[in-house]
Amino acid sequence: MNTRKVLPISLAAVSLAACVTTPEQQQATTDEVRSALLAQPVAVRPVEQPVALAERTKGRAVANTVIASMTATAAANMGGATTMRSMQADQTIASELGTQMARTLPEAELIQAGNGIDRALAHRLAQHFERDVSPSDGPEIIIKVDAAKWELGYESFLTSSDYRLDYDIDVHVTESTATKEPTRRLKTIDCSGTFDRKMPLDQWRADSYHEVDAAAHEIVDHCHRLALAEMGMT
Repeated sequence: MNTRKVLPISLAAVSLAACVTTPEQQQATTDEVRSALLAQPVAVRPVEQPVALAERTKGRAVANTVIASMTATAAANMGGATTMRSMQADQTIASELGTQMARTLPEAELIQAGNGIDRALAHRLAQHFERDVSPSDGPEIIIKVDAAKWELGYESFLTSSDYRLDYDIDVHVTESTATKEPTRRLKTIDCSGTFDRKMPLDQWRADSYHEVDAAAHEIVDHCHRLALAEMGMT
């Protein structure tokens, strides 16, 4: 049995069809990144705490709705209003309390199985640079993998029984300096989207999340190819 842990933050279900480089700041060109990678030692940081698989289920959504509704009802009944105006005021306050409660309740649960997609990608990148790039003197290039989303979520509450697998992984390429100045961000590569196969939750969960693990292999392959292409290493 897989132990579940309630996720303490809200996860928005987004579907990104393509993987692109984030435009958050002026970044080095692909040729500049390639030159830096070939001229300097490269260190791929291991992922110490891999991202956990989250499940955003219909059951959790229903439970949250019930809890929020019960909270609002209890608050309305405690008002002790004696006039129509005070009753309306109590109802408004209770409704707002229910809304705030719904916003704070967790939308997903963390699952022990199916974890480590970010760790697997970091390992693949480390293997590549150990094999293909010769270190030399100078500042070090640091590659770090972060996963912001790794989630099974329902496709539609009413019209579909399928669940989709969403992912959002960033590969950060930074250049350290010989002085005490902060490291310089060369590029951030965003690999995010929805896996191309969807199925009922029981099928995702079968055989200790075998289908999730199989999908993770394909996603890691895709993100690995994308990262190397964005770094000019293909």
